[in-house]
Amino acid sequence: DIGALHLIPKELSLKIVSKIEAGERFVVYVVIPMWPEGIPESASVQAILDWQRRTMEMMYSDIADAIKKKNIEAHPRDYLTFYCLGKRESKKDGEYTPPEEPAPNSDYHRAQKSRRFMIYVHSKMMIASKIVLNSNND
Repeated sequence: DIGALHLIPKELSLKIVSKIEAGERFVVYVVIPMWPEGIPESASVQAILDWQRRTMEMMYSDIADAIKKKNIEAHPRDYLTFYCLGKRESKKDGEYTPPEEPAPNSDYHRAQKSRRFMIYVHSKMMIASKIVLNSNND
């Protein structure tokens, strides 16, 4: 109701709904960053994440309604899933170790402990029925 200008999420959920109604198998896989650029705890990033969550809820709600209406044994995640790319590293022999232990509960301490990080997805691309649609941020 807020007049969103970016309608691709709605179009994707409506496409899934049409396939459910037609009894056809169709799955959408979405790869997004774990969080947008910026400090994850900042108000601006949290606002973006809130709208992202609302968008996902809208999409899953459309799909859940179609599943219920069709009375089939399925879950919305059978049709729509979201992923974040990440990397995990293992400590290697001879790797630099700082002379002082990082402050407990600091970002650096957590990063060194988990040795995982997000791979930031900066482009937009869609592969649909052998057609590739691509957009960059230029």
